Amino acid sequence: MSKLTKSAPASVPDAPEPFQATRLKRKQFSSTGDVHIQGDVTITTQLIVGGDLLIDGDLIAEEVFCLGKLTVTGDLQVQSLYIGQTLDAGGNIDVEFLVKTGCNAEWMARVLELDQRRLKEGESFIDLLVHPAILDRHQHNDVFGGFGDIQGLGYLSCSDLDCHGNLQLDDDLEASEVQFVGGHLSASAIHVAGDCNCQGEVFSETNIEVEGSLFAGEIVCQGNVSAGAIGSQGDISAWGSIRAKGELSSLFGEIHAGRWIATAATLYAAKYIKAGESVVGEKGIHCGKDYGIFAGSTLPRSAWATQGLISADSKPRLILSGEFVADKKLRHIDALEKKRDKELDWEIARRVKREMLAE
Repeated sequence: MSKLTKSAPASVPDAPEPFQATRLKRKQFSSTGDVHIQGDVTITTQLIVGGDLLIDGDLIAEEVFCLGKLTVTGDLQVQSLYIGQTLDAGGNIDVEFLVKTGCNAEWMARVLELDQRRLKEGESFIDLLVHPAILDRHQHNDVFGGFGDIQGLGYLSCSDLDCHGNLQLDDDLEASEVQFVGGHLSASAIHVAGDCNCQGEVFSETNIEVEGSLFAGEIVCQGNVSAGAIGSQGDISAWGSIRAKGELSSLFGEIHAGRWIATAATLYAAKYIKAGESVVGEKGIHCGKDYGIFAGSTLPRSAWATQGLISADSKPRLILSGEFVADKKLRHIDALEKKRDKELDWEIARRVKREMLAE
């Protein structure tokens, strides 16, 4: 009877020394290891790095593929950006097309069509992207700050966004579509021309404007929220107004606005619906059976019929404050909003800041 023997694990060659330079200006650049550039980087076509990429300056390129962590102390200006782990930017992030984090080695290598190249015996097409020792490090090391995160001290402007971690910006988010955010989304202001899909909390220091549908785990806004449709697992909260053309719903939480809540479709919350002014749901208003609807909570009772009203296709149950007025529409609230001539305290501070920056 033959003895069973354990085969020794395949040895991984040592990682190459990091590539270093004071600045980098080329048509194309690629490295299977780590790269540290102590200045600006300008690449006419593709910048491909299998390890971590640290740039002490600005980055300008057509396409960037970084399987590890990308750190840029200045601004980024690229057409497409693909990152395996995290993006940390000290300035603004300008991307003409797609920003994608959480890319794995096989996916990135196939996008680069490295699998189409002729290989040496025993060589893998992934070896053309990343050194085996660097790949082993990626697979076993914990990522500081979270896998797939994007952090920026400036704004992020892009066409499509696919972020598998958290997205945190000190300035604004401008995107054509937010395909996916696997964690939380936080920005000074949020404007999305299409849909916005976030698994965690969406937070804005000012307004949230989504022309398509907004889906999130929770929504917290220190301004006004406006979207084609709004859906949240948890609470929807805004200092100002909450406006939707389509359905507005909180599946397990409450909807709370410092000013008004209005939709041209159905309004639903599993718990309370609270508004400082009016509540309008053209196709129905529904709250939890052991909760209720508050409207006009910041107004005197004499103003409820005009500014603290509740309106739907039929009188909702569990009205705790406010006055039911039939047949009011979203456009009625919009018309009242145009006539409003006084600013809230938080709006005044932001207007003064904008004027100071403009001077």
